Amino acid sequence: MMPESRSSLQIALLRGVNVGGGKKVPMAELRAIAESLGCTDVRSLLNSGNLVYRTRLKPDAAALSLHDGILDVLGVDSRVFVRTPAQMRQLLQENPMPEEALDNPSRFVVTVWSADVTPADLRCIAEAPTVRERFLVGAHAAYLWFPDGMSASTVYEKATRGLGDRITARNWNTMQKLLTMATDVAGP
Repeated sequence: MMPESRSSLQIALLRGVNVGGGKKVPMAELRAIAESLGCTDVRSLLNSGNLVYRTRLKPDAAALSLHDGILDVLGVDSRVFVRTPAQMRQLLQENPMPEEALDNPSRFVVTVWSADVTPADLRCIAEAPTVRERFLVGAHAAYLWFPDGMSASTVYEKATRGLGDRITARNWNTMQKLLTMATDVAGP
């Protein structure tokens, strides 16, 4: 794949790692894998597969390289979603439920998807029969409010089952921290 002429800052989100005892990906090893692929300024956030780094690869190529590196080194098959800081900033600014995000940011979730997800695929989220939860699908992300916590909801899991590994979600706090981390790496 064709690298870019200069490095760009990117944010990677790994799907389904270090939750429920499966798909163990130690963050030190994840950072080392990214560095072995030529990434620089590599930083991880929390223990759930969140990276900020610089690379000469385009986002799709970086996602594939990270996926393959994790599979080769750790034997873990985890889809990788890459966004630029500008894309992350945009999807956070497009939040259609700002009051819910402020009310309890750990219960407000942003879901991103892969390029092969279609608007028809996303109907499962937009049309999910919710009672207390609220699900809104935007242009670049789905925004989900779980007033009783995500683990108390059976709706989201049922609604997104057909999307499989083509989506991943992070709470509002984590998304904000990733953008702040990217801004710190970018420097003045």
